[in-house]
Amino acid sequence: MRVVGYCRLSRDEDKENYSSIEEQKVILQDYAITRGWRISEDDFYIDDNFSGYTLDRPEFSKMIKKVHTGEIDVVLAKDLSRIGRNNGKVLVLIDEFKNMQKNLILVSEMGGSYDVLNDRDDTIGITTWYNERYVKDCSKKTRDHMYSKQKTGRLIMGNHYGYIKDKDDQTKLYIDEDIKPVIQLIFKLYIDGYGMKKITDILNEKYSYPTPSVYYQKKHLERGRIYKHPVQKLWSDYMIKNILGNDIYCGTLRTHKKKTLSIRGKAIKLPESEHFIFENHHEAIISPETFKLASEIRKRKVAMSSKSRKSKTKLFLWRILQMCRMW
Repeated sequence: MRVVGYCRLSRDEDKENYSSIEEQKVILQDYAITRGWRISEDDFYIDDNFSGYTLDRPEFSKMIKKVHTGEIDVVLAKDLSRIGRNNGKVLVLIDEFKNMQKNLILVSEMGGSYDVLNDRDDTIGITTWYNERYVKDCSKKTRDHMYSKQKTGRLIMGNHYGYIKDKDDQTKLYIDEDIKPVIQLIFKLYIDGYGMKKITDILNEKYSYPTPSVYYQKKHLERGRIYKHPVQKLWSDYMIKNILGNDIYCGTLRTHKKKTLSIRGKAIKLPESEHFIFENHHEAIISPETFKLASEIRKRKVAMSSKSRKSKTKLFLWRILQMCRMW
């Protein structure tokens, strides 16, 4: 019989009440010894800094797959909140264990231990509901806190290409002199009549400025963090478009541009009327006049492109009509 341990930790959890990964492992090992079981180091599945609201976690998914294939007979976890904090999904998972006749044992649940195959589960639904309620309350408090900071211009999320955050005051931005020239070059070329594709070619062929994603990756590494997004080493039209449309380069801070409607939900873009805008927030790389001129050129090109597409569509439909008449 193969017995494994599962440990999970989220950085959002109550710092006074959570158990560290190592503490969880000790608790599981101590319980296993009382049952005459042994859990080797390789038999621990650990998801460090993963939310319990989703069951789609790397090590958890790998472990459950082996439970389904019969490679694992018993899973030990500190309590039900380590397994997950989504009420419905956790209850379904418990039923799956029962149907497969595989055991899930929560060694510190409900004042003792809870054995899925052998203990009554009259109150387990209350526990799963409470665990989900907890993570939803934490999520709401986090969103409210972020909204308050955004509203007063105190929150700057992530990195900004061309700017460096003040180490002591995260709301202050200073120009990155190494990146400033490429920002100015992009706006100059665009205003001089170069299209985004041509600007992309020029940057890739004649210059060695890092792309935004390469720049962000470097900043993460400098802080000892892992950059989880794709890194594109070559410039693209999309990057040029984002820079030309970002008024941060003329000294404006814009917050509350996106929001999530549910836990782990996809962020949706908000209309400009809901943005919080702070002009003259930091030193500008380009003048407001330059940004305005570039924006007007973009709007004219979009309008011309749209008009051209409509004309081509009308011409195509007219030709189809003529062909139908000939038939």
